[in-house]
Amino acid sequence: MFRGRRARLGVAGLALAAVAVLTISPGTQAEATETVGVVEYDLGDNAFTDAPDWEGSAEIRAVIHYPRKIARKLPVIVLLHGQQLACHSAREEDWGSWPCPAGVDPYPSYRGYDYLADALARDGFVVVSPSANGINHYMGVAPQRARLLDRHLELLKQFATSGGGPLAGRFTDVRTGRPTTVDLRKRLDLSRVGTMGHSVGGEGVMYQAADANRGELPDGVRIRGVVSVASPSPSGFYDTLVTKAPLAVISAGCWSLGGEEYFEDARSHSGARGFRLRVVKGNHNYYNTEWTKGPGPGDGDDTECPGTVGRPSARQQQSLAVTYLRAFYAYTLKNDKSAIPVLTGAKKFRGIDTEAKSF
Repeated sequence: MFRGRRARLGVAGLALAAVAVLTISPGTQAEATETVGVVEYDLGDNAFTDAPDWEGSAEIRAVIHYPRKIARKLPVIVLLHGQQLACHSAREEDWGSWPCPAGVDPYPSYRGYDYLADALARDGFVVVSPSANGINHYMGVAPQRARLLDRHLELLKQFATSGGGPLAGRFTDVRTGRPTTVDLRKRLDLSRVGTMGHSVGGEGVMYQAADANRGELPDGVRIRGVVSVASPSPSGFYDTLVTKAPLAVISAGCWSLGGEEYFEDARSHSGARGFRLRVVKGNHNYYNTEWTKGPGPGDGDDTECPGTVGRPSARQQQSLAVTYLRAFYAYTLKNDKSAIPVLTGAKKFRGIDTEAKSF
């Protein structure tokens, strides 16, 4: 990867049980279909622009995991991937344009968190994972990433309010590939939004949630918790100080500890609440299943300490992410304090070297 760049437990008792075994249990296809719906929407490869600050364009495309049985408004979680090739090809000649050349698919980075989104949807969240390939192609920066997320939230707000807007009639069932309908009217609580940014996506979500930038959010949207996962150091060009919402940082010790700066920046401010989990021998790419398998030149095992004994596998790191983020969003979006021991390190992750801090 470029530098700079399930358990089915209920929420109650999560802190005690979630760390018992670090394995992801996807369940059967019939079970998944029964409990979690998965749809995509796609408004095109050039549907997002950020003029005059940015001359490029990007797609408006996302996958949504949601509980099939929704009886009330549910909190929303947004997962943002980081810098990667825009086009899904091992051939260098296919990397030079956006949209991708004919016959070459966009890189499915946004599908790399399906394992996490499924687990969170089972916990009662609506989980949205947008694609940001156009931003990656044009080397967009934190404000463009944040504003892309804001645009998705605005579109979801329109659709959830009336069932109309640009998303009406634009959903596809991921499992069948066929057009489908999904009724989210009055079902999204956008006053309870959690975000996660992986790699340079971390700076994007920190910018979006920063105290100084909260006025850029769509009306009615409130970010209640923000997470940076395996991120490099912030660029220093943008205000990313978050003190009005809890934040969490998962750092990858065999790649970079730079993302821990978000935690350190906030900890000296009165009233701030933060958590940090250092995966001592962690890998950067392993949190995204698409980056774990390729085909890009920066995919797969991108560790900087390949000879270190006891490094966690991709599956272990993904399971850690499921456990930790389920706990973080249970605490920040549902006020479930039973999740706090996972976040503070009182409950350990078996088989993975971790160091936790909190304030």
